[in-house]
Amino acid sequence: MVSTIHSPESIAQRNYALGSLFAGFENVIYFLLMLYFTGAIGGILFTDLNDLERDFPMARLMWYPIYIGVALLGLRCFPQFLRISVFNPFIVLCVMLCGISMLWSIDPGITLRRAVALMMTTIFGLVIAARYDWNGMVQRFALVFGTLAIFTLIFGFIDPERATHNEIHIGAWRGPWVEKNYLGSQMTRGLVVLMCAFAMRPDRGWYWIPLGVLCFILVILSTSKTALLACLAAIGLFLVLRMFRRFPVLRIPVSYFFIAGVVGLGAMVAVAPEVLLELIGKDKTLTGRTDIWDALLRSIRDKPWLGYGYGVYWMDQLGPSYYVRLQLQWGIPTAHNGWIETWLSVGLAGVLAFAMLFIWTAMLAYQRISRGGAETYWVILVLSTYFIFSLSESSILQQNDFSWVIFVATAAKLFAFEKPYWRNKPRENYFTQVIPTFVKKD
Repeated sequence: MVSTIHSPESIAQRNYALGSLFAGFENVIYFLLMLYFTGAIGGILFTDLNDLERDFPMARLMWYPIYIGVALLGLRCFPQFLRISVFNPFIVLCVMLCGISMLWSIDPGITLRRAVALMMTTIFGLVIAARYDWNGMVQRFALVFGTLAIFTLIFGFIDPERATHNEIHIGAWRGPWVEKNYLGSQMTRGLVVLMCAFAMRPDRGWYWIPLGVLCFILVILSTSKTALLACLAAIGLFLVLRMFRRFPVLRIPVSYFFIAGVVGLGAMVAVAPEVLLELIGKDKTLTGRTDIWDALLRSIRDKPWLGYGYGVYWMDQLGPSYYVRLQLQWGIPTAHNGWIETWLSVGLAGVLAFAMLFIWTAMLAYQRISRGGAETYWVILVLSTYFIFSLSESSILQQNDFSWVIFVATAAKLFAFEKPYWRNKPRENYFTQVIPTFVKKD
């Protein structure tokens, strides 16, 4: 009798089973790392709502195994990771500038530590971009945000005292995070991701659509006006892109009404901003944000070119932020504006470096409208949402921040000219070779 234990068929089956098991384990690792970067787990485990300034040493130590996991995943796809990194010099430049700021930082130790954390966060975004195609990346992001939305809903019913505000903004949901605006911004990103996941895989709409609706409901429960506006803008932009791509005959009128709407909104902001602010329930100070920005501009004037060093401006209670907090009479944790935060950290040099990165990324995203596949929804909506939140959140060049991971992964694919994702067509390169008619084909 001939043994079949070591036959080619049995070996192939065994290798396939081991490969599937390893791939499943790898996907679980990606999922857990993404989930931790959202801040939800850390918000529950390492936050004292009665003392928000309390230090949890374990919270910092928990990031070391996370970074080890990121490094191992990077080694797993090192050739692809190296290639996509080479295609993204602007991202590398921005991160390097944050690290080099240690040379002039007011606290070099903290700058070095946070710059390393930023580097690992950026590497994670590059690894995701290198490992998955457009659809694979978006579907995994959607799974993370869908899980997060379900968990937030359950958490709100199980522990309403922890999940909602009880002193200020009474009744507003904050979920596993510290403040309602965090919930609002995360669920807005979740809605964007889930809409794009549906656009790429309509057959999965039976669960992506309900989860997207849940994200929108959670945004409303957070009472975050900025998040609600970003949600409505994202939904409107998604519908415009949908009509623009599916109905070519409507491209001209759709473009006309879209541009007219943007111009009209800009005119209202310029001529009668108080009317617009009243419609969204904001005062002229944008809930105190303009007062913060005015105070911070004085600090920027002291170190306009290179800033105070990456990630240190707010650390020392008696440092440069002391006078800002004294003037406004409350413990401001961030600038509530990504551009100002970047200016404080790495000066005008850092702002210009990131501005070049963002503008170039936006230009590459715009090209996808006419040349791209279903990933067009993703690049346009993600960049638009990221820009909106950069005006009210310190989300630019932030370590351990999931929005930065998403931005890096998206920009990396655009700079590498990743193949478009077509649902019903074979994959093709972004640049297709044009053969002149006088050249004879083989």
